[in-house]
Amino acid sequence: MKQASRLIAATVGGSLLLAGCGEAPEESSASDTEDFGMAIELDENYDPNGHFDWGYTSFASTWDPIKSINGSDQNFYEPVYDRLLFEDVDGVIHPMLAEEFTPSDDGKTLTLKLRENLKFSDGAAFNAEAVKFNLDRARGEESKINGELYQVEDVEIVDEYTVDVHLSGSIGSLPVALANRAGIMVSPEAAKAGLLDTEPVGIGPYVTSEIVPGSNASYEKTPDYWDPDAQRVATMTYYYMVEDQTRINALKSGEVDGARINPDEMDVAADGGATPIVQPSSLFLYFMVSTAIEPFDNPEVRRAINMAIDREAISQGMYDGYCTPQIQPFPESSPGYSEKLGDGLDEFPYDPEAAKQILEEEGITEPIDIATAAPNVTIYTKFAEVIQDQLGEIGINIEIHALPPAEQVQEFAIDKVTETFTSVSTGINDPDVVNSRYVAPDSLFNAGSTEYPDLQKYGIEGASTLDPTERKPAYEKYMDAWVESPPHLIPVCTIHMASAYNSNVSGVGQKANGYPDLRGVAVAKE
Repeated sequence: MKQASRLIAATVGGSLLLAGCGEAPEESSASDTEDFGMAIELDENYDPNGHFDWGYTSFASTWDPIKSINGSDQNFYEPVYDRLLFEDVDGVIHPMLAEEFTPSDDGKTLTLKLRENLKFSDGAAFNAEAVKFNLDRARGEESKINGELYQVEDVEIVDEYTVDVHLSGSIGSLPVALANRAGIMVSPEAAKAGLLDTEPVGIGPYVTSEIVPGSNASYEKTPDYWDPDAQRVATMTYYYMVEDQTRINALKSGEVDGARINPDEMDVAADGGATPIVQPSSLFLYFMVSTAIEPFDNPEVRRAINMAIDREAISQGMYDGYCTPQIQPFPESSPGYSEKLGDGLDEFPYDPEAAKQILEEEGITEPIDIATAAPNVTIYTKFAEVIQDQLGEIGINIEIHALPPAEQVQEFAIDKVTETFTSVSTGINDPDVVNSRYVAPDSLFNAGSTEYPDLQKYGIEGASTLDPTERKPAYEKYMDAWVESPPHLIPVCTIHMASAYNSNVSGVGQKANGYPDLRGVAVAKE
């Protein structure tokens, strides 16, 4: 089997290592953080006929991946939709439906060798034609995730099980994109028939047995699945539980076996008998403005907003320090992180008086009344309330619209009803995503379609290779330009994401990309 040693690269969440060939995705072993680990090792005495219940903060807004406008949909997608590649808890990229992935010497082509003799859950064949159909569909004009494949120029079928993905040159984030939503493979027949809005039809260890929209989804094993180690329970139910306390209570009572929790709830979960796991992630809290609306088109106003936000107080007060305060949108382990800039709190220090002075110098002497779209998830609504309070100190008065994630994105980025957006980042685990998803003029979250020439120049340069040592200098210049003329995206802190599990659960982890790793979850025999 051809080795793809050239693919070794490092990025956010530890080192993102790209493994060019192999069998089923391997599990990572647990490693300790200061107080808690980031995984629970598999207990070999598990019950293969067991059932696993899971509580999460959002529900799949659609079962069609290309219509997903909220990255958290992936939590519900993963049991039913395999991807071309797989990202493990450490951020390592492995083969999945593609057995090998090899870049050309010039970085303009990624060759995918596919697993043979697989079928979608409706019986349709998985082959190069299906991969081309899916990638072309995901990067099409109607796709909500086309920004994750912006670098793809053409998908060429080489033979029945080989595909060449031809690129514009920005290869850096492609492997991790193919390990997430953009790499999900759906049945072409089901997609053409319009079935995916309400029911998933893919390749995965499970199929849905019942879906209650906006409430829960139940799963049962897929017969003859190619990776039986991903099927350690017979059935699962994932519940939509938006309230933090509801999830904690459900965990304590045994209503669910595991749940997404906030880092400041880990001690509470542990005291209740659960095992929390946590890992620093690539996700960050942020406030965002629309540059289509005055005065947010003025970079000095955006500088003032940066200086009106007390990042350290938010980290300590909301996350018990499990959210690293910084002005960069990249975690310290990322090739996008500027060592020279560091946390940047000296560049944009918390100084509301100086912020007010900047606004006055820019001719803004009257209060600004605006609205912000925020998630209706408890902790993120609280975050919006803190931003509301802090910006109120400099005369920016905010009305909060707390909405489900999909509606929140719709209101700000698509319908453009609100002037600002308060949220947590979603998307794939690579620094190029910030540029392509949030900053580029045609990106979904650049509501004003503002051009940032230097950011685009250095962002493209940083994404042109898989080698992290070649990427870092470009992103250092990227962050210099960021400080010089602050964009509409205002990072606050990078979150350490957490989940907790009752004592019967094993074989789970907390990924560097912020999502739980439930592939291969097991429950003990009673």
